[in-house]
Amino acid sequence: MQNNIKTVTESVGKEDSHAADLDQALAVAGAIVEPVGYSFVLPAAMCDLEMTDSQRGFIASIPYIGVVVTSFPWGYLVDTRGRKNMVVIASFLAGVFGIVAAFMPNLITFAIVKSISAICIACPAAVPYTFIGEILPAKNRDVMLSITNALQVSGTLVVPLLAWAILPLDFRINFGLYLFRPWRLLSLLYASVFVIAAVLMMFGPESPKFLVSQGKMDEALEVLQDIYIGNKKKGAGEFPIKQLIAPPYDSEKKTFLKSLQVQSVPLFKPPYLKWFALNSFLMFGVLATLNGLYVWVPDILNRVMTGDGEDKTACDIIFDRLNQTSQSDECIDTIETVTFVINAVANASCTVICLAVGSCVKFIGKKRLMILVFVLIGTFCVLINFITQDMVFAVLLSSLQILSLAIGPINAYSGEFFPTHLRGMAVGLTMMCGRIGSIVGINVAGVLLNAVCELTFYLFGGLLLVCGLLSFLLPGSQRPLIKKEVQLENSPSNNNRNPQSSHL
Repeated sequence: MQNNIKTVTESVGKEDSHAADLDQALAVAGAIVEPVGYSFVLPAAMCDLEMTDSQRGFIASIPYIGVVVTSFPWGYLVDTRGRKNMVVIASFLAGVFGIVAAFMPNLITFAIVKSISAICIACPAAVPYTFIGEILPAKNRDVMLSITNALQVSGTLVVPLLAWAILPLDFRINFGLYLFRPWRLLSLLYASVFVIAAVLMMFGPESPKFLVSQGKMDEALEVLQDIYIGNKKKGAGEFPIKQLIAPPYDSEKKTFLKSLQVQSVPLFKPPYLKWFALNSFLMFGVLATLNGLYVWVPDILNRVMTGDGEDKTACDIIFDRLNQTSQSDECIDTIETVTFVINAVANASCTVICLAVGSCVKFIGKKRLMILVFVLIGTFCVLINFITQDMVFAVLLSSLQILSLAIGPINAYSGEFFPTHLRGMAVGLTMMCGRIGSIVGINVAGVLLNAVCELTFYLFGGLLLVCGLLSFLLPGSQRPLIKKEVQLENSPSNNNRNPQSSHL
């Protein structure tokens, strides 16, 4: 029987997903829990750390700045040192420094340690998508990536639930230089998700496609056998593939800069450039809204739901509250219970929606799903400026989390557009562009919400509608660009290979 990597992956079993998928999903969830957790931590910490709104915007941007700065080196390390090893190391370090930050006495030291933690977040934020895309058969890949997105949304559900349980507590532990208050405990718990993910991933496999790209055929075969045993409940001797035939492998040792050039320059040249640019812009739009605007959602809800909102839009209420605050010198860092409840219910609802839709993505199609999500949420953003009912406003604003449904398809397209040796870098750089969107979104929203509130929602709504239009340019079929790989797999030389061998 003649096989290629797609056939081999299908041979190891399709009924059960490997345990490693949960580990990778937890890493992705960790990469969203801590940054999104800032939406509750920073309002509660603003008095202790003496933060202005602009400083809050900068602190909330730190995780995404770290991703942007380190996407290139992490992409290089992931493609040369392994998916698993790098995710484990990066997740562990991100968690440890995130925990240490909870004990920092002032804004400067808090920001410095958070910056160190942020340097490590780029890896667990992007690589799990590459890993899952490489370890699953093509027929199940889109579904699993979408389900991973849903689990990422479930990570945002943990954020308000933990905040609701901890922030109302009234304790103050004197550490000399500062008081250890509930927001510090909350920050510590958010960071611990990374450590848990790192420990679990230590017991998972390496990507077999990465091992093959490095010429480690025996190790790749062992990984495939282990997955086969776990999914099929059969012995290793029953695995139908006995040998993997190595593709052409360049064993020449390259310098860091040379390797970086080999892995990144092709992305900025035809035929990959247009797809890389399109994917990057779509990710920019998703994360500018999902991470950028959404960081301010608890604060916005807290203002609107506790204000005098009769026959007033959200922006009218925000303006009224701003005037009241400017007339008082008292620092208020209390988050009302209704804010926790609305966030928890909204995130739970979005999680259910994302799980349901993500499970059906095979039938809906990646392209249709992306267009639907962009147009729907973009329209919601525009409508927010006209809504005077508090609960309707809360529903529309909280629905921003549904945008996470677009992340999986965008990364799935990256897996289809680019070959294995470029895929890690492509996904990493695409996510880097998305994180630039997060930085821009957080700071733009922070400035505009108090100055020209209506423009904020028009701006983000318009961006998403443009992304929806650009999504029509995406192909509907899988792997539309890698024609050479398909031709290689179907070439006569491959058809004459050892019937007990497999070409990855």
